[in-house]
Amino acid sequence: MLTGTNLQYAKSYNIRIVLESIRLYGPISRVDIARRSQLTAQTVTNITRELLKAGLIQEAHRLQEGRGAPSILLQLNPDGAFSIGLDLDKDHLTAVLVDMTGAVRQRTNLDLNFPSPEEAMVLFENTVRSLITAEKIKMDRLWGIGIGLPGPLGVSEGGVVKTVNPRLMPGWSNIPAAQMLSDRLNIPVYLENNASAAALGERWYGDGRHIGTFFYVYFGAGLGGGVIMNGQLHSGHTNNAGELGYFPQLPLQKDGPGGKIEHLGMAFNLPNLYKQLNEKGFKIHNAGGLEELYDQKNPLLMHWVENGARQLAPLMLAIEYIIDPEAIFFGGRLPDNIIKGLLELIKIQLPALHIEEKTTQPKLTTATAGQDAAALGVAILPLYTTMAPLPKVLMKKHGPSERSLRTYKS
Repeated sequence: MLTGTNLQYAKSYNIRIVLESIRLYGPISRVDIARRSQLTAQTVTNITRELLKAGLIQEAHRLQEGRGAPSILLQLNPDGAFSIGLDLDKDHLTAVLVDMTGAVRQRTNLDLNFPSPEEAMVLFENTVRSLITAEKIKMDRLWGIGIGLPGPLGVSEGGVVKTVNPRLMPGWSNIPAAQMLSDRLNIPVYLENNASAAALGERWYGDGRHIGTFFYVYFGAGLGGGVIMNGQLHSGHTNNAGELGYFPQLPLQKDGPGGKIEHLGMAFNLPNLYKQLNEKGFKIHNAGGLEELYDQKNPLLMHWVENGARQLAPLMLAIEYIIDPEAIFFGGRLPDNIIKGLLELIKIQLPALHIEEKTTQPKLTTATAGQDAAALGVAILPLYTTMAPLPKVLMKKHGPSERSLRTYKS
């Protein structure tokens, strides 16, 4: 249950509680908001009055319950605010513009060769302006922009301070990506690794919406993971929680560059897979081209999937035993048929790995937020940062959501 607080200096947190209650359960009456949040009726009335004035919520309709005056139901105002998500990987850019309810208003996908930081900033700015123009909204209605980049990243105040994987992101060392774009557009920009962003996308848009704790296995240009704990994105100490790609491949063999242990991410490296397929005469340049090959049971692709399942199965137990999630979602840019095939192979292997004393296991299933989950996740970051009832807000006298209460002029 989302519960608020009447502590001094907690107004920002209570605003978030009310907004989140309306987002999850709207249209909803003030009485039901108070009941669910355990805030006083007067506190709810005061907060909703401010939110209505700011244009962030709106009256839906009246509901007659028994005798007396009908209750006025409240819901988020879709046009109250907007945000944009930019998911950049080695070989593509996906961009979405979402409204305050999270509904996608505009979307674009581009295949590309991984750009330099300077090229990416120009591409980002042009894409943002194009989305805003297409939707005919003003810049002051944009709460912010989220950027998703391949992890693991060294993150400090929104900037990429170092690249942990120079093979995947050459030229991106010490690049403050979020600050660079923020300076160009004069708007808040948030940075997240795209696997964690995909987990957040599943939390808002997929079956993870009503699951408090889950793990998301993300297939992008490589392999990553994201963690949702107790309904919140868990980023970890360095903002890289869930990085599956840097586990060593099993059995341990020094097959990597310079005789180093090869890591699991290379077993799911899509550019390498495309190269191998092209050498066999199959002209594949993006993940979508793999769908038909899998249905045809292409030997090289089938071996790639089978090897990946062998590598992932033991890690599913590690996730289960360490995090104790309700579910483990599999999603990302791989075609659905390949993800389902991987999942079935993993499920076949797990019974032999489980101990008898462990009588319950998390549900392993395909993600439902779609292939744009990472872009959706980073698009949600400005809204999430402003609206979600994060415990750290209780430590501050003022919070983002309180500062965001303003009336927009159309």
